[in-house]
Amino acid sequence: MARLAGVSRQTVSNVLNGRAAFSRDTESRVVAAMEELAYKPSRAAQTMRSRRTRQLGYHMSGEQLEVARGFTLGFVQALVKAAAREEHQIVVFTHHGDDPGPVFRDLIARRGVDAFILDESSVDDSRVRLLAAEGVPFACFGRTATDLPQQWVDVDNLAGMLQLVDYLVSAGHRDYAFAGANGTEYWKRERLDGLRLGLARHGLDIADDNVFRGTDGEIRRWVGELLRRRPPSAIVTSSDAVAVVVVNSCHAAGFRVGRDIAVTGFDGGAIGLLTEPPLTGVRIPVDRVARELVARCQEEISSGPTGRPGLLVPTELAVGGSA
Repeated sequence: MARLAGVSRQTVSNVLNGRAAFSRDTESRVVAAMEELAYKPSRAAQTMRSRRTRQLGYHMSGEQLEVARGFTLGFVQALVKAAAREEHQIVVFTHHGDDPGPVFRDLIARRGVDAFILDESSVDDSRVRLLAAEGVPFACFGRTATDLPQQWVDVDNLAGMLQLVDYLVSAGHRDYAFAGANGTEYWKRERLDGLRLGLARHGLDIADDNVFRGTDGEIRRWVGELLRRRPPSAIVTSSDAVAVVVVNSCHAAGFRVGRDIAVTGFDGGAIGLLTEPPLTGVRIPVDRVARELVARCQEEISSGPTGRPGLLVPTELAVGGSA
């Protein structure tokens, strides 16, 4: 290739890897040589010409890599399919330590991806602030602070829980408990708020001592105590992962889920299909969320900051056998 382009091997390496300085003429000759030598597909040549990799970076934290996080696996699958339809690839990466900044800066400096997709973002997310400051295209599954670009897609947690409560009340449930994971994230708060509001609309409420947040082990112990003290008609949870813990705790206490007591989840991923019986709950439409995120990234890549508002996607009611 170097001989055909009339340059040195080191110059070819520099052009391919974007290192050192070289003229437009040199770059054009290397690209032409690549095409003449029939690279198929000539992604490297296309990348150099367009300055695009046709790759979107998806950041995962260590917690998201845990086996129990079944929702994340389904979301990644949806992202890969959505990107493939647009002839893009998803590059999954993580970080070491407490600060994800260095790995983001490295990918930005190397132009390793054209845009970033984030999820489980906090409202004032350091990753979002870094990308916004660098002017790098991105889209978030989860809302951002008002002083940041509103490049987010999210689900309407409140409306989803209201729909679930209507279903439970119509099925005759009157006495409720709530179990959720630790944390102050807005979606966890919205799901409990939606439960309270939905019950109030039906003239019902939930006792404070019937609301609990904790680790899996703490939830397991609390459910056992709750069932010994005064079993509710239904236990609503903040996620499918929590619902699995509650279902197993009910079985251990001798309760038949779906018959003696109702248990509901919130996510609608594969993990909810593995319980016995399968979970009833709120389903997040991950395929649509993934398509919207990829589309937003493409718009930012092609046209720069769009200034568009965030998008709330409606959830769906998934009826299994648990309620």
